[in-house]
Amino acid sequence: MGLLADFLRAVLARRPKDEAEPAPGPMDLRGGWSLLGAWISASAGVRLGQAQLILWALGLWLVAGIGVLLLLRRRHGRIGESATPSFAGLALGCGAAAIVCTQLLLSGVGLINPALEAAAHNGSTVRIQLELASAPSTSTVTNRFTPGEPAHTQFTADARTVAVSSDGRWVRAAVPVWLSFAESKAPSGELSTGSTVELLATVSSSEPGDRQQYWINAAAPLKVVGVNAAPSVFKHMRERFTDSSTALPHPARALLPGMVFGDRSPMDQELSTAMKVAGLSHLSAVSGANCALVLGFVLALSRAAGLGRAATLLLGLAALLGFVFLVGNEPSVLRAAVMGSIAAVGVHANRGRNALATLGLAVLVLLTIDPWLAGEPAFQLSTMATAGIVLMGRRMAQRLNRWLPAFLAEGTAVSVAAQIACLPVLVTLNPSFSLYSVPANLLVAPLIPLITVAGTLGVVVLIPVPVLGVALIWVAGMPTMVVGLLGTWISELPGALRPWPVGLAGILLAWGIVVGALTALGYVPPTAVHWRSRILLAVQSVVTGVLLGLVLPLTALVPVPVITDWIIAACDVGQGDGMVLNAGAAGAVVVDTGKEPEAMNACLKRLKVKNVAALFISHRHADHDGGIAGVAAGRTVGSFFYSVADDPADPPHLADTSGQQKTATQLGSGATGKAGTVSWNVLGPIPGGINTGENDASLVIRFEIQVSGSDRRVSLLATGDMQEEAMDQLIAQGTITHADILKVSHHGAANGGIHTAPTVRPVLALVSVGKDNTYGHPSDTALRALEVNNVRVMRTDLSGTIIVSWGDRGLSVSSLGPSTTQ
Repeated sequence: MGLLADFLRAVLARRPKDEAEPAPGPMDLRGGWSLLGAWISASAGVRLGQAQLILWALGLWLVAGIGVLLLLRRRHGRIGESATPSFAGLALGCGAAAIVCTQLLLSGVGLINPALEAAAHNGSTVRIQLELASAPSTSTVTNRFTPGEPAHTQFTADARTVAVSSDGRWVRAAVPVWLSFAESKAPSGELSTGSTVELLATVSSSEPGDRQQYWINAAAPLKVVGVNAAPSVFKHMRERFTDSSTALPHPARALLPGMVFGDRSPMDQELSTAMKVAGLSHLSAVSGANCALVLGFVLALSRAAGLGRAATLLLGLAALLGFVFLVGNEPSVLRAAVMGSIAAVGVHANRGRNALATLGLAVLVLLTIDPWLAGEPAFQLSTMATAGIVLMGRRMAQRLNRWLPAFLAEGTAVSVAAQIACLPVLVTLNPSFSLYSVPANLLVAPLIPLITVAGTLGVVVLIPVPVLGVALIWVAGMPTMVVGLLGTWISELPGALRPWPVGLAGILLAWGIVVGALTALGYVPPTAVHWRSRILLAVQSVVTGVLLGLVLPLTALVPVPVITDWIIAACDVGQGDGMVLNAGAAGAVVVDTGKEPEAMNACLKRLKVKNVAALFISHRHADHDGGIAGVAAGRTVGSFFYSVADDPADPPHLADTSGQQKTATQLGSGATGKAGTVSWNVLGPIPGGINTGENDASLVIRFEIQVSGSDRRVSLLATGDMQEEAMDQLIAQGTITHADILKVSHHGAANGGIHTAPTVRPVLALVSVGKDNTYGHPSDTALRALEVNNVRVMRTDLSGTIIVSWGDRGLSVSSLGPSTTQ
């Protein structure tokens, strides 16, 4: 009892407010130079050709070598014996960059495969053999608006070429590619990682810097020519654990496999969205925290058993290696394991204070192994979070400990430091932030070690000792259920996901918060000059206010302003389409109305639209024409157009404020018109074109919007729900060309096609889709097609109503917060 009392006193200890705060120990920042050099080199190097890489590598090695020679001369007293010179950091950064560039050269980055390049350039087919680097992922979409229409299934897999047929002979090639094929092209046998397939395919080039250099699209059924027959004991162990977890109550049975080894497949869309909104989605992916918990558990057991330091370290690293094989050697797991291993060795060598140097070494090792990690958001978030905790966590905890118990001060400091550091990356992925993320993570933090350790032990012992394995699953499952219920509850709180400024302003604001936080924590030393001290104090006050805004739900009380300056608005109408174009003095042009009149009417009110110059109904499905009455409510409606496949004799009607019934006019390819500052050209559907249902009858319209007070015109391609085959027909005819903005077809369904984005080459894609919809919209296939073409994506289910404006710097995008419409 005495030991327990001592422990509780230490944990609950608080530093008196009048006690002097100890000065934080010095932080070795030299590791930041290697981190920066490696990151810049990897980000830029993957976009360069072989000749450019050679020149950069030689130049970097030369600069790094000169720096090393100067340092050696300095060490031997020929120049002097002052502190480390300023050029040492530059030399360290250049050395790290040179290592990454050299690895890029050795791995063949920048080399062009002649056969694939010719096929991509000419549009010809090529016979090719591929080895799958991942099992194919499936996207299935069922059009529930058209009864009896079959589901459309698309498969995508990461692969690597084995050989390419050229002039009747096989030429060996090793090029990373994406394989895409429809269900009709699938082979009879099951495909898995390591399978080798042969196929006739068309080839399209990826964007510069992509890991996969080409998209391989199957033009004929795949033929399996090799199977990875090696049994996977670890895979069987994971599957057995997942099956046994189904006995747990919801949401534990869906969350536990993800929290133990990163398997999110049991999670439904509702739970996944709730965890994201609550800021807890990272718990269902294997990260450095999992590796640290496993490593710490083994090290504690080893020390308790009286093992020496060296034996403890070796046993810990062996356990970490086993954990990697157990959960699957995915890139994220390997990344976490490398960081954990280097950290463990650093601590063993009594260099724990050089945390930033350890992080720099880990990043250098990982980017040397895989330079494309530099461009992956998961790696960026992992590195930024770690750097934030290293630089800000300890100092923030020391200050908070004056008012809070030690465990609460440290937990809050770690969560806030990680969230601040990750902001610049998070806001580029989605212009919003999880308001309750910090308190949510604080509440679940005590449960994570039990879940990770008990769950991992359960995976290991479930097969040899089933009774013990099941018991461990329940031990880990009960706190997992608490995490899931807590995440669901937090996601439903007011303002759980708040919008963030979009574009350069949002990024600069995020970086400003990072710099401000570092300044407030003493990384910019205060000066003795009186006015400068006051400025620094003001900065610290502002940063403190911002931190409170992140930790506490204050921004939920701030009302969203009425929009007055806009060009295009994608209204949040739930699972449906509703778009509004600003036509200047003529009013607005509306394209589709969603399913519910109330949602469309509310959007138009926010936009202050009183007159609708033209209303387009792309096709006769309820999620596009159900809200017509909302458009006409209290407004005048001018022109009224529609398209339909099933019954042209039954056009839609409306009654506006004039009291007269208006009947829509059917449009087809070639129709043009203008209303105020908006002009349009109807590109589809074409007479006699592909028509597999109502979706293919969708109006495909190119709009041109004159920017007020400028000669600039913004172009928008609205595609309705037109499906892949019909859209490809328009593309093949040359009807579809470049546009600034793309309204993604069919809410991002897989059957919307993947060829529209590379043809249109938009800077922005708008996806009108409902939150927690049951159709799987938007599909991974559609999002990947936009991603590989470097198109920025905005979704109404995540951002609510999306506003496109024009300013001094060009197009800008903002939003009204996350959707609540189903």
